[in-house]
Amino acid sequence: MGNSSSWGRALVWSLIAAAFIGPGTVTTATRAGTEGGFLYIPTVALAAIAGLLLMEMAARLTLVSGRPLGAVLGQGNRWLAWLCFLAVLLGCAAYQAGNLLGALGGVQLLAEVPRWCVLLFGLLIATLMWGGKTATIARWLAAIVSVMGLIFMVVAVGLIAGEDSLAGQRQINPATVVALVGTTIVPYNFFLAAGLSHGQGLGEMRRGLFASFLVGAVITLSIILVGGVTDAFSGFEDLARTLDARMSGQGAVVLGFGLFAAGFSSAVTAPLAAAMAGRELIGREQSSDWENRGRYFRLSWGGVLLIGLLVALLDLDIIGVIVAAQIANGLLLPFVAGLVLVFANDRALLIDKVNSGWQNLAGLGVAVFLAYKNADFLLQKAGIETEWTAYALTILYLLIISGLLWARRQNR
Repeated sequence: MGNSSSWGRALVWSLIAAAFIGPGTVTTATRAGTEGGFLYIPTVALAAIAGLLLMEMAARLTLVSGRPLGAVLGQGNRWLAWLCFLAVLLGCAAYQAGNLLGALGGVQLLAEVPRWCVLLFGLLIATLMWGGKTATIARWLAAIVSVMGLIFMVVAVGLIAGEDSLAGQRQINPATVVALVGTTIVPYNFFLAAGLSHGQGLGEMRRGLFASFLVGAVITLSIILVGGVTDAFSGFEDLARTLDARMSGQGAVVLGFGLFAAGFSSAVTAPLAAAMAGRELIGREQSSDWENRGRYFRLSWGGVLLIGLLVALLDLDIIGVIVAAQIANGLLLPFVAGLVLVFANDRALLIDKVNSGWQNLAGLGVAVFLAYKNADFLLQKAGIETEWTAYALTILYLLIISGLLWARRQNR
């Protein structure tokens, strides 16, 4: 009975992973498909493995210490707590505009609606958040997104069995690599993983995370393969036409409902995650103001929602905004990864459950990979083509993280 129950909890993790396949994942994976198709498989695999390693460390911190992740990261370091909160807030705000535009893009596949309709989405989200009635609608939307993910998987299997070329234009774009990592390892999901692990054993938590990232990676790869046979991708209509050709003309309907559900559910989740992170990181001394109906809690999710609405209302390309959000979150990851890696070596918190040697080597490898890809991308954008500069910045990052890791490991 116990074993059945533990695998049942693991299944819950995988369903949550499917529910978090938002418009950012659909957009970024489709663009990756048109550029390089299956050539991006190693990127997705590495991102999934990296996410699994890092979030296991975050969840282990909570399980072994018996304290929320935010309380662990912010203990005795008020500036660090604020820095973490601002990073999560920035990441959630970046995602929010993409979430709202993704929901709008889904509706526009079904009917002609103006851009200002995102204001209606924002009003509904604010009403749900204000009254705390997010759970029921989130479950229904998660079910719709899961169906969309399953359809992409079925279509991808058909493409693999067919004679279509799945390599797109056979190009690998550094910005797309960063975006794929950013949409796979979402910064606020560290707090989600830590929260979901509450009350579980280490084994249950690890099985749950494995199932979660496996499902997420398979769905992402399926979307990439479907994108690989899409002639061009400048809007969701291009992807809908590809699905239409393989679903008897129903592709636009399925994608429309799925995108709306993915965008709207994520548009509820991102502001809520920002407020919850704020409560854990900086709200412990003002608990009443950080309760679900407290003023600081509402200010946090309200700020994320407002920024998302303002950006969404600008006359910007929907696809460009969504991809930019994934890149922005990808750029935050070296900071988040380094932080989690350092604290996972704190003997005062974890005693004999600190990272093993192979976990530190793998974690450092992941963090260094993220740092190098980000440095290379940013230097290219700045017009600096000297490759040694990216290597020098990466080495500096490695030295700083290694030093902090060693110092934390001596902590007793």
